[in-house]
Amino acid sequence: MKTKILTVIIALAFAGFACDSTSSNDEDDLVDELVGTWVSEGAGNVAIGLAAFFQTAKIDAVFEENGSYNVVSIDSSGAAVTFTGTFQTGDETPSGIRTIRLQQNEPVSVVSEGIFQIDGNDMTYEVIQTEPNIGAEAPTVEGGFGSTIVNGEATGILWIQRFERN
Repeated sequence: MKTKILTVIIALAFAGFACDSTSSNDEDDLVDELVGTWVSEGAGNVAIGLAAFFQTAKIDAVFEENGSYNVVSIDSSGAAVTFTGTFQTGDETPSGIRTIRLQQNEPVSVVSEGIFQIDGNDMTYEVIQTEPNIGAEAPTVEGGFGSTIVNGEATGILWIQRFERN
């Protein structure tokens, strides 16, 4: 049961991704910015909700040029769960915050949506599961980080992740 709940919550915080094949060169550059290996570890980086509810200690994420991803979530006991899928990113906005839609394939199929922003080698990231419906509304570019809504309640910083390029 704990693994299934962890799967749903990780899907909330991190899920699948798929590149748009009709993107322009500028859009390709933005996707290239996300491609690579990212690490979130420790207080201030791992989302408070993941650390508090599931003892998540570290998340290793690899985004590939082909639009696929592989994420390994490791809890404080060293147990690891691997998530795979595809990603699709939205257009760049004046704020630098972009949308992201995630199609997770393993270990369960879910869709998560949210936002991310890259500044050099640092990424701020917030997503939540939207399919199947769990009563959550994804954060928006307009609302910024901390705009996730769950069961009608704003969650604030609970699901914000911080990653460093590895």
